[in-house]
Amino acid sequence: MKTFKLTKNILKKFVPYQVGVKLRGGWQKVMGYYFKGSNYYCPYCKQWFRKFLPGGQHHAVIVQYQIIGSGYRENAVCPRCYSTDRDRLLFAYLNGIGFFESKLKLLHIAPEGSLRAYIQQRTKIEYITGDKQTDGYNDYYYERGITNLDLVQLPFEDESFDAIICNHVLEHIIDDHKAMSELFRVLKKNAWAILQVPFSPYLSETYENENIIQPKDREQHFGQFDHVRIYGHDYLERLKAVGFKVSLTHLSVEKYPEISTFAINPQEPIFVAEKIS
Repeated sequence: MKTFKLTKNILKKFVPYQVGVKLRGGWQKVMGYYFKGSNYYCPYCKQWFRKFLPGGQHHAVIVQYQIIGSGYRENAVCPRCYSTDRDRLLFAYLNGIGFFESKLKLLHIAPEGSLRAYIQQRTKIEYITGDKQTDGYNDYYYERGITNLDLVQLPFEDESFDAIICNHVLEHIIDDHKAMSELFRVLKKNAWAILQVPFSPYLSETYENENIIQPKDREQHFGQFDHVRIYGHDYLERLKAVGFKVSLTHLSVEKYPEISTFAINPQEPIFVAEKIS
């Protein structure tokens, strides 16, 4: 594994970006062919596989609090387009509400590669992306040119967007109240945002400690080196405190029969926050 990471870092340093993209694309085609089968389906690359790749990390705290949307998962990553189970969960929901055929202005924070590429093909959607950690977009999987955005101080006018997707971002931000307020501010009235976070059904109150700052300590306490909390049931109240109306949606096989082959976690809720006029 260390040798693989070292080789990868050397390639990123010396291989031009466009060449790296082509090499990675070729490798993904090989992987897609190798894992070809009939058990699982990826709605992004529209291919069937005998299995997906594993993803996530092992940490005791994830098991302790049974954190949904985190931790090590079998069949998590598509071998062809690298969509994750979380990406496919959002696809099922968004496709079910007719999102991809909608004409709207969307803000997508820290855009996932597979979802970003799929949305960019939808010409009706005015698509704005951004991330504070743009220096991390140096892999061949990511698109260069992502706008640098600070979620606690967004450079947009009030009521600029019809929809927002912010998928597993707020758990990285120390002042999440300010970030939630900014998301509420730039959202139009009667518009909506999907605000996914790792969530523990066993915590009534969110667990956080501002004194825990070292990466190894954060792994031990929060399940990832750059997480600053584990959200509990009061996550909904935090969103409501800035003005959102919040609802939880669980995708059922009865209503979304395709998800049985998407290899998603049916326990993971979709947090839909609305700005009601």
